[in-house]
Amino acid sequence: MPSALRARWFWCCVFCVACWVPWAILSKLGSEEIPAPTMQYLFTWGGVPVLLFVLVMQRFRIQKSKKGIFYGLTVGILSAVGQLAMFAAYGTGSNAAIITTATSLYPLVTVALAVPLLKERLTKAQMVGVGFAGVALVIFSMQ
Repeated sequence: MPSALRARWFWCCVFCVACWVPWAILSKLGSEEIPAPTMQYLFTWGGVPVLLFVLVMQRFRIQKSKKGIFYGLTVGILSAVGQLAMFAAYGTGSNAAIITTATSLYPLVTVALAVPLLKERLTKAQMVGVGFAGVALVIFSMQ
């Protein structure tokens, strides 16, 4: 069995994808019915049960790292603004497959920045994968 199948991160990723598939479909359907700001508002409220579950699981202990709290809040703000843009894109009536694919390629930018900023290294195979992802975006965007 490949080592990835035994790794916790792999199964977290599988669970993430299993959640995001219906999320993308429901985002498209909802964005066709109500405006993007309303979708963002409702999306935020939809996270409250998850927040409460996490707080209960942590016995209401809050992290004290100021740096970590800053990063967490910044991630939340950036996610909300990006989400609002995606809801707006879905609301245009354009092809959900193209919008979802285009916005899901944000790792290309992350990879490009991770090399100089985080000093991460890419193997040749990973660089080929990044190239294929870029080509995939172009192909998906063709009408």
